Amino acid sequence: MRKDYLEAGRFTSTHGVKGDIKAECWCDDLDVLKCLKKVYLKTKEGYTPLKVTRCVPYKDLALMHIEGYESPEAGAPLKNRVFFAAREDLPLEEGSYFIADMIGLEVYDADDGRVYGKLQDVTDNAVSQLYLVDVGQGKIVYLPAVPEFIVDIDLEKGIAVRPVKGLFDEI
Repeated sequence: MRKDYLEAGRFTSTHGVKGDIKAECWCDDLDVLKCLKKVYLKTKEGYTPLKVTRCVPYKDLALMHIEGYESPEAGAPLKNRVFFAAREDLPLEEGSYFIADMIGLEVYDADDGRVYGKLQDVTDNAVSQLYLVDVGQGKIVYLPAVPEFIVDIDLEKGIAVRPVKGLFDEI
């Protein structure tokens, strides 16, 4: 199911006396947050837009100013809230995919078609992203998301892989 709004980060705390809010960036790069003019909060009614008037890097976070949140007291309710971006507002390079669209895809062998499992999540490590493949019976296999192993990603067919020998032998 294609989502119109994707998780982009989390507000962590207020900063200073003018209502700035520190925010974790869950996008590939902080520059993605800097280009957003609106972020959204999920509510019972749907998604409520917040106008971003400024976003600058601050240590390993972003420092955002949201219209209408002009003091630390006003910004306090945003603390620990996840914020979203509209899909159409997010840049996406050709040949790239949103992780949200990949979750649940079958992971299969590019050579013999054997299905290993389904993509459960994607996480970052020091070298590359890791695909967490749910192989069933509560087992997860960590597959490095590098060109040597990932042959093709097709949102209709799944993720074709050519894993190192032994990686999926336990299933």
